[in-house]
Amino acid sequence: NRTAGLTGEAPTEELSKTYLAHDRMKVVGSDPQGTDMILDPANGTMTFLNHAAKEYYQINVKDMMAGMSQPGMEQMRAMMEETRISVTETGQTKKIGDWTCHEYKVTKTGMMGIDQEICATEDVAVDVNRFTEMMSLSGPDGLLGDSPAAAAQRAEMAKIKGYPILTKTRMQMMGTTMESESEVMVIRQEARPLCLFESPEGYQL
Repeated sequence: NRTAGLTGEAPTEELSKTYLAHDRMKVVGSDPQGTDMILDPANGTMTFLNHAAKEYYQINVKDMMAGMSQPGMEQMRAMMEETRISVTETGQTKKIGDWTCHEYKVTKTGMMGIDQEICATEDVAVDVNRFTEMMSLSGPDGLLGDSPAAAAQRAEMAKIKGYPILTKTRMQMMGTTMESESEVMVIRQEARPLCLFESPEGYQL
C-alpha cells in the first residue's frame, strides 16, 4: 500500500496481509503495535484490534445505521445517491506479478472526485465483494439498499471482472490531491484457524 500527495506528509509504503477464511476477512498491517481489522458479514460486525493498548472495539453496521437519526440518515443517503460511477474497460492487458490483468478506468463523482485505474485478473478464484460492500455500505443491506442509485452503482462496478491486483487512486478533496496505490504481491492458499478471526485473549472491549 503506497500513498503520496498528503499535505505535509512524506510518501509512505506499507505491507499488509489479508486473510480470507471461515466467511470472514482480516487485514493485518506490518506494525505489530498497529491496528488490525476483522470483517464478519454474517454478523454484520467490523472489529478493530488495537495491539498497542490490547483493546478492541466493534461496530455493528446494521445497528449503526438503525441508530442514526432519521434526518442524518436522509442527508447521508442523499449525498451517496449523488455519486455517479463510470467504469470503462480500456482493452489493455498487463502482466503484473504472476497474473495477466485487464485494465479498467473508474470515475466517481459526487461528494468527491475520484479517478481510479484498476487492473484485475480472472486467474484468481477469490470473491471479496461481500467485504468491500460491507466496508463501503454499498451492498443491498447498505445505506442505499436496493434503490435505483445503488443498483446503478453496483452495475457499473460489476463491469470489473476478476480480482483487483493493482489499484491506483487519485482523489480530490478540500483542495488537496491524494494518491494511493495498492498492489497484490503474493496469493497463496493455506489453512487458517477460526481463532485468527476473533479478538485475542486478554484484549478488553
